[in-house]
Amino acid sequence: MYRYILLVLYLFLMLSCELCYPAPSRGKVYHLGIGLSYAGTDVRVLKGTLNDAKEQQKAFNALYAGLSFTSVMLLQEGLVCSDGSIGYDHASNPSLPTKEQVISSLASLVDGMNQEDLLVITYSGHGHTDGSWVLAPQHENGKIFTATGELDESVLLSVMELSALLGQARGKVLLLIDSCYAGAFVAESDTSVSAIPEESDFLQKLYATYFSKHERNAPFFVMAATTKDNTSKEPQYGSPIHGYFTQALLEGLGWDEQQQVLNSGNKYLDLDELYAYICKHQGIPTEGENPIRYQHPTITGGAYTLVLDP
Repeated sequence: MYRYILLVLYLFLMLSCELCYPAPSRGKVYHLGIGLSYAGTDVRVLKGTLNDAKEQQKAFNALYAGLSFTSVMLLQEGLVCSDGSIGYDHASNPSLPTKEQVISSLASLVDGMNQEDLLVITYSGHGHTDGSWVLAPQHENGKIFTATGELDESVLLSVMELSALLGQARGKVLLLIDSCYAGAFVAESDTSVSAIPEESDFLQKLYATYFSKHERNAPFFVMAATTKDNTSKEPQYGSPIHGYFTQALLEGLGWDEQQQVLNSGNKYLDLDELYAYICKHQGIPTEGENPIRYQHPTITGGAYTLVLDP
């Protein structure tokens, strides 16, 4: 017990020495926004995902107005048919977030990055139970399930696939995920531990993480809407509707959606501070007995944080 007390005191004294990656003042900022409503497909339609993707793009565009800012948007919105029904998007649309198009867009952005650059990726859509993103099907019927009722795995972009691709980036990468089971992207590593203690040796692991000499070749930061074993939620009513996580994220960045401006005050541009703001202000509890009624955001840990202020 005495050892734990000393360890906690030491952590509190030393956390003020947390290292920060400076804002990309000399580099370029790249952005990829991915949003799927699933209108015209055979899975549940999400009401807030397109709003999430579009407003985040506007917020980051405003935040980095003084820098070179390149944004790519991949949206699945559905189509209104002649009879008034909602159909699936044209599969040939180059802005449709199919797995092939997402990988191609990411590879192009990653390939163009230099060490001082920042890549921001936002994803709003369904997540599979293993954390994989459920992307747009490449066929015209929009079916995500096969004739036998199984999920078509060709629409899934896995944690391993995405991590391997982003690991090639020479600059900093920030991944913002509003989907079910998104905490699968916040896997423990030499420089990251889960934000929610689950094991008896959590304090020892936290100490080892923050004060290890391990350095990252390419800083890779993740902030996700929920844990790896829970779903992400959005309200049923409202105008406009956003995912609970993304709504708080936009507010924390200082984005005023009604006025379409970025407020100069009350911005939380240190990633750790932004995470704390989201946990405190999202419109759903972060804990509870019934997982349907709460969601706990997660974030990569370690001795480094990311400052978004240009």
